[in-house]
Amino acid sequence: LKQKKMPGQVAPEDDVEVRLEDQKAINTFGRLNTRMNELEEELKEKRTLYDQLDDAANEIILADDDEPIRYAFGECYFETDKERVDELLDQEKDKVEKEAKALEDEVSTIKATLKQLKAQLYSRFGNNINLEA
Repeated sequence: LKQKKMPGQVAPEDDVEVRLEDQKAINTFGRLNTRMNELEEELKEKRTLYDQLDDAANEIILADDDEPIRYAFGECYFETDKERVDELLDQEKDKVEKEAKALEDEVSTIKATLKQLKAQLYSRFGNNINLEA
């Protein structure tokens, strides 16, 4: 039995010529996929850092009000009061949260572009191309 081919559909045994625009789309897909993986890894690190800062803020709550707290700044520490440490931790958490949000936005933009490229390439090449990770 011979399978009937729908318009716009490529049969697996068809040998489809790769045009320049196809190659550009494939290259773009590869670059964006790599970038997305890097961003997801960076986002995971930001979330871990945020959790660590949140844990530190919770520990500060348990500290005595009159006891000086050593705050890490780069590779050194300085002593300050509990209120100042709370402010510094909140500022750092806000900064990390904004960075994570920017990364999430970029990842979602890349995913949308990848979805379009995947649809375009699969419609042209069918099963002759594999775009799955």
